[in-house]
Amino acid sequence: MVDGALLRIKSVLVKNMKKYRGKLLLTQEAAAEKANMTVKYWQRLEMISQSDLPSLQMISKIAKALEVPIWKLLQ
Repeated sequence: MVDGALLRIKSVLVKNMKKYRGKLLLTQEAAAEKANMTVKYWQRLEMISQSDLPSLQMISKIAKALEVPIWKLLQ
């Protein structure tokens, strides 16, 4: 179970993933492909209700795919 602090981090990450994906006009499929991950995994990450928190390596891949520094995803 994800505690409150981790849920807040996850909420910020999800909000920013959607924000920057939208700015690039990327579908979940296109973003997942750029990040070299499955669409299902990307979709799970974009669901706040899911307790999955990506590793730092995965956050790095997401940031690269969305063309932003890692800190912008977590701010």
